[in-house]
Amino acid sequence: MEHQTIPSLDFVSILADDLVVLPAETESYTPNKWALILEGLTNAQRLKLWPLIDQSLEGAILYEMRDDARQQLLSVLTSEELEDAVKSSSDNEVVEILTALPQKLVAKLINKLSPQSQSNVESSLSYDEEQVGRYANSDVYTVKHNTSIEDALDEIRQSDLTDYSGNYIVLDDESHYVGEVSINDLLNAEGVTLVQAIAEKSDDNILDTLSLMEASNLIKNSNRPTLPILTDAGKFVGEFSMGDALSIFQHHYEAQVAHMGQVSDEDLFAPIFTSARRRALWLGINLITAFLASAVIGIFDKVLIEVVALAVLMPIVASMGGITGSQTLTLTIRGLATGQLNTANYRALRDKELSVAAVNAVVWAVIVAAMTIFWFDNYLLSVILSVAMVVNMLVAALSGIIIPMVLDKNGIDPALAGSVILTTVTDVVGFFVFLGSATIIFMS
Repeated sequence: MEHQTIPSLDFVSILADDLVVLPAETESYTPNKWALILEGLTNAQRLKLWPLIDQSLEGAILYEMRDDARQQLLSVLTSEELEDAVKSSSDNEVVEILTALPQKLVAKLINKLSPQSQSNVESSLSYDEEQVGRYANSDVYTVKHNTSIEDALDEIRQSDLTDYSGNYIVLDDESHYVGEVSINDLLNAEGVTLVQAIAEKSDDNILDTLSLMEASNLIKNSNRPTLPILTDAGKFVGEFSMGDALSIFQHHYEAQVAHMGQVSDEDLFAPIFTSARRRALWLGINLITAFLASAVIGIFDKVLIEVVALAVLMPIVASMGGITGSQTLTLTIRGLATGQLNTANYRALRDKELSVAAVNAVVWAVIVAAMTIFWFDNYLLSVILSVAMVVNMLVAALSGIIIPMVLDKNGIDPALAGSVILTTVTDVVGFFVFLGSATIIFMS
């Protein structure tokens, strides 16, 4: 879903009029532009604008909108408006729309589709939301394996694909993938030859149960514009294109940025209590982790009273560990997202990151120790601070790899939960080592 810059027209002012008339230039707006405009409006404004948009674009517009904005709009559209949108949609667009609707309404809308579309949509909905089979483009021109070249060319001439430059998918009678042929292959072959004789079967295909990111990385590395999606038994499900992959990558990295603030794909104008409820969860989790770190500090209250300098230096230990861990966490999440990191090479990355953390920890520990001696004239305190920094930075680097790997393995987005867990680990370990060492040395 490639988002462009928002058009310059002030739709808020336009919709403020009692009798709304859209400017002539909006007739050339693409679904993507309309999606951006609707995302920048409140639900009340969206409802006022929606009937004025070309009905043939409605399905594509809903498809282009971000998940939460689409769901907010769908929640206020009437049944008739939803039916109109579904009827104007491709099968892929219908799947995106139905995903955001109650199950009872989904069944009703599916019944409004043609038998072929019903079959395609029901097949797509049988997959999980993260599986590529759900988003396979089933609107693909295919050729039967036992068709003659002459008949195949006649069918292509009678279709709208005379300018098509890609490969045609060849299937058997049970829709199993046989191979692919190009228009040049067909034109250069004998007319009586069967298509299956010239079809080339490619090993570049996508298993229908793969995740969207895995499928996107496969097509990115294949250097092909499209790849067939097949079941484990070799049955053709549809195609996945490079454009689909680019949309997945964009959506993923936008989500990464949004997750930094735990706001995910939230609609700009989502209802106040809906937004508050979503964010409250992570505020509560952060509060619990803050209390945990405070509890660790509370254990060592006596040494803090005796050696006030400890309170001044504590943030250094936590922040250096936090930065080290965040650097490794970011690198690990990127590796997982691009498919470059897996259980086979995770140990190599772990060893490398621990080595990098060790070098930086020693260098900065020496610098911090020198500054502590100059500031407080206390050699023991500088040693305690240096040791705590080295230990915390090593633990942080290790955590920056282990945490996202464990979260990803358990189906939890590491971009969403990783930073919260990492901050807790670096705070607790840093404070415990620093204040614990100080207690042993100064209070014994």
